[in-house]
Amino acid sequence: MIKKKIFPLALVLGSLGLITIFLTSNLEFNVENVKFSNSKRIEHRVKNEKNLVIFNCADYIDESLIDEFEELYDCNVSYYTYDTNETMYNQFNLDRDGYDLICASDYMLQRMIRENLVDPINIEEELPIYSQYAATEVRQKLKSMPVEVTNENNVKEIKSLDDYVAGYMWGTLGIIYDSECSETIRNDVKSWDVFWDNKYEDLISIKNSMRDTFVVGLMHAYKELPLRDEKDLSEDEKTFVEICSKLDTSDETELVQSIFDLVITAKEDTQAIINVVQNQLISLKKNIFGFEVDSGKNDIITGKIKMNLAWSGDAVYSIDEAAGRKKLEYSVPDEGSNVWYDGWTLPKGANRDLALKFIEFLSLPENAARNMNEVGYTSFIASDSVFDLVTEWYGIGEYNDSTEYHGSYVENEDGENVEYEGSIVYYQGDFYQNICEDEGPYVGIKPTDSTCWEKVDKEELDLAEPFDIGYLFDESERSYVIYPYAVCANQLETQYPTQETLKRCAVMKDFESANEAVIIMWGQVRAYSSMLPYYIILITTVVLGVGVLVFYKVKKKTSYRYHRKKD
Repeated sequence: MIKKKIFPLALVLGSLGLITIFLTSNLEFNVENVKFSNSKRIEHRVKNEKNLVIFNCADYIDESLIDEFEELYDCNVSYYTYDTNETMYNQFNLDRDGYDLICASDYMLQRMIRENLVDPINIEEELPIYSQYAATEVRQKLKSMPVEVTNENNVKEIKSLDDYVAGYMWGTLGIIYDSECSETIRNDVKSWDVFWDNKYEDLISIKNSMRDTFVVGLMHAYKELPLRDEKDLSEDEKTFVEICSKLDTSDETELVQSIFDLVITAKEDTQAIINVVQNQLISLKKNIFGFEVDSGKNDIITGKIKMNLAWSGDAVYSIDEAAGRKKLEYSVPDEGSNVWYDGWTLPKGANRDLALKFIEFLSLPENAARNMNEVGYTSFIASDSVFDLVTEWYGIGEYNDSTEYHGSYVENEDGENVEYEGSIVYYQGDFYQNICEDEGPYVGIKPTDSTCWEKVDKEELDLAEPFDIGYLFDESERSYVIYPYAVCANQLETQYPTQETLKRCAVMKDFESANEAVIIMWGQVRAYSSMLPYYIILITTVVLGVGVLVFYKVKKKTSYRYHRKKD
């Protein structure tokens, strides 16, 4: 009896197993993509002018600055962190009375302002230090980001992020890649098309971030769909192409912003736009190694992947950590990309005075430089201290009378004499190196003083082309040109994009009423898996099972006839 039923049973169990594999594969559960918030629930607190509760992204501040702030203002800072903007938003909504100062990203700030969860800030009057040193060109992006609010008279009006937010850090979205991956990769990464290139199949990881990955699919569709024959386009794709053909292409920045805004402005065609992006991302998924939350910046260092959709701050980290082992570089594709901003805002009922003091404290030039040195991202503050830090990281700056320069270190922490090359500066057409025997610092000693400086041959320095980031700094007599070391040139441009790069970057706004539809779309993209391999396996299993059954039935009949003849 057992022998007669074992194969039908195996067939059923095998089929159920295949179905189970199919269903669970669609979940694509990956423990590396699970990230838990380390934020803590704050119980309703008694209002206290000496207590400041801050909510910020994890690993996003030099915590020694918090200690110094507490000492300076004789106060207590309760500092809490979160992993994603959505975690922050949900936690905040559970305890709106619990925080005095929140740092969040542009789109989330836009949502919180629109929902009347935060108070406005008069930047010029209440934050004079921030107002003085915030990078003008970068702050303008906040000013250009509109938000519809309802005032105290219950009348809707248009404000901007700059009316509610003090910028903290900023950067771009782009591609970090192993420059030795292929002979053509430096040219390939100038377009988002590279993520669909079969040459790089299974060598790419993409952010498990609905908004950032949405940018990639949207920009690829804008470039790719108009090139196809109209008869090969779906109805949604035809709608997308028609809408895009009406966009004003005269201004590069405005064009990219208009493309980003399609999901908001398309109104009745919004779902068509979302469907187009979904199909783009599904086709992209077939070519990539996988999605990641925070592992990409390390995976590209170890060689697990060769290309990653990355935020510029993470790219700077990866390039720096990989130095000496492999040459990683960063690119913002020519089609356009996202420029992102994180900033501070004040929840309703916050300890306003102390919160504003904290923003001002972080905006002090020397503190902004320290903070940037700790977290690695690019500060909103564009001061001489920040410029000196960037110059120290990446190359050589023009001599400045108020900058601290260093000579040779003669003693390390262990009391041992060590050799150190002193500061190098550019002055009146020549390069000079500080040769003083101790560390210094030295201020105001011009390079013409031969007791402290000596000329250096430019050829020995191996420098790239001069890089001017003065467009981000206040106009002054000082030069903001950096002569980067060739090995650091790309990393410098990753940290501070050129004006040309920034012009083709726009802000990805909150999706507003379309947000739920985009969330559903993203879930479908993440869960999608091609049915073909499963169909093949299932059909093969069924055919083999039927074949085995037929074989044994024939064998049984043959055996029966044989025994009858024998009898």
